[in-house]
Amino acid sequence: MKYAKFAAVVLILYFLGYVLGPTINPMLVQEKEPENSLEVSVELKGGPTYKIDLAEYRDGNLPEMVKITKPANIPTLTGEGTKPLRKDDKVKLLNRKDNLLIVETMDGTAKGTIEPLSTDIYQLLAQKKYDDDLAAKLAGGSKLPMTPTPAPGPAPVSNPTMPTPAPIDSFVETPAPAPAPDPTIPVVEPTPVPTPPAPAPDPAGGGDLTDDEIVELMKKSVADGAVKEFKADQVKEWKAAEKETVDGTEYQTGLAGYMAATIFGLKPVQAKALIKDGKVDRWVYAKSGMEIQ
Repeated sequence: MKYAKFAAVVLILYFLGYVLGPTINPMLVQEKEPENSLEVSVELKGGPTYKIDLAEYRDGNLPEMVKITKPANIPTLTGEGTKPLRKDDKVKLLNRKDNLLIVETMDGTAKGTIEPLSTDIYQLLAQKKYDDDLAAKLAGGSKLPMTPTPAPGPAPVSNPTMPTPAPIDSFVETPAPAPAPDPTIPVVEPTPVPTPPAPAPDPAGGGDLTDDEIVELMKKSVADGAVKEFKADQVKEWKAAEKETVDGTEYQTGLAGYMAATIFGLKPVQAKALIKDGKVDRWVYAKSGMEIQ
């Protein structure tokens, strides 16, 4: 009788668990919320893709300034409300807290936390990785592509069995001396025919510039102050590049390689000139495609 009661209790509990289990399980078990990942894949325009994980970076390896990409608000230092951060505003990057960035306005009137994805920090770190890779290649002896100089051909080998030919002068008959001019006949000097100048290239007419013309056009553009980012004396190499289509417009392009002082120190940078109708339409960074001011 005792064992029968025990068996009955077990059966009742099994039945209740079978019927009520799906209902009460969510109340008893709380699922773990997924952790907020700081890893983002960044594809540089016309370049490689980098995986950037902010958790792997020390504070000293982060940029000192970032640009706002999504509007946000941070509290003012006086505690009297918040200050809006608009797109393209630059802010100081002070530190990190959990998965957020601690930023301060450039005028020092507001400070607070903001999501990393609301800034361009991932793009800056990806560009730094690319610059480091490029610097490593240059340090290892790899240069920017140059036009190769053709190797000289083998020197002609004289055949010792062949007789040495006689000088050509020995076969040339000496001409008879010209007769003295008759003083009674007036001498008429021929009218010189002017040589027409070579036609200058007409870029506006649709013709493409040569590689040398592209290089000279880039040098003139920089000398005229088209960009403030770098000067002509900073450029280590000028060269023409391939045609490209940007925003539906076809451009001839040229590259200028120079060393620039960035937030991460002195780094090699390539600037690209977009050329249309014989003029430099604008300068952009070769990898990111962002316009250079």
